Amino acid sequence: MKLYYAPQTRALRPLIMLEELAVPYEIVLIDFKGGEHKGAEYRKIHPHGQLPALQDGTLTMFESAAICAYLADKFPDKRMAPALGTLDRGMYYQWMFYAVAALEASRLESERIKECFLVLDRVIDGHEFIVGNMITAADVMIGSGLIWLDARHHLLNDFPALDAYAKRMLARPSFQRAFAPPAETA
Repeated sequence: MKLYYAPQTRALRPLIMLEELAVPYEIVLIDFKGGEHKGAEYRKIHPHGQLPALQDGTLTMFESAAICAYLADKFPDKRMAPALGTLDRGMYYQWMFYAVAALEASRLESERIKECFLVLDRVIDGHEFIVGNMITAADVMIGSGLIWLDARHHLLNDFPALDAYAKRMLARPSFQRAFAPPAETA
C-alpha cells in the first residue's frame, strides 16, 4: 500500500490508521508547498489534487475518512471497527461522519468548535474511547481532529473529559509516530 502524504494535511489520519494497524505501507511524500499535488501526474491519483490518497494494488482512493474505514474493514483481525450489524457499528459510522461533517467543518468558527467539543466532552466522559471499549477508526478521526483544532484554537482546557481523551490519543505510539517527521514514519 502507498499513502500519498504531506505533513499538516488530512493525510495524517490514514497515516495514524496504518500505524495503529501495524501493517506494511509506503509513504509517497508529496511536496505540497511546492505545488506537486496540483501537477498532472498527481491529479491522475487524486483528481482534485488534494491529500490524502491511498493505492492498494489496483485500488486508488481518496478522502481520509473513507480510507480509514476501508483500512479498518480490510484488516478485521485488528478490530478497528465494531462488528457489522451491531449498535456500536451504527455509532461508529456516526462518529466517523461527525469528524468530517461537524468537527472539521467547525474549524473557522470558535463558537461552533466549542459546541462540537461540548458534545464530544459529554460523550467521552467516563469512557476511554468514542465507541465501545477499544480504539476504532472513529477515534483516529475524532482524536486527530481534536488535536489539530486545539493546536490552532487552544480550547480543550475548557472540556476536561475531552482534553484527557485527546491526551490519551496523542500518547498512543501510532499518533506519536504519525506526528513525527515523515522520514521517521516510513
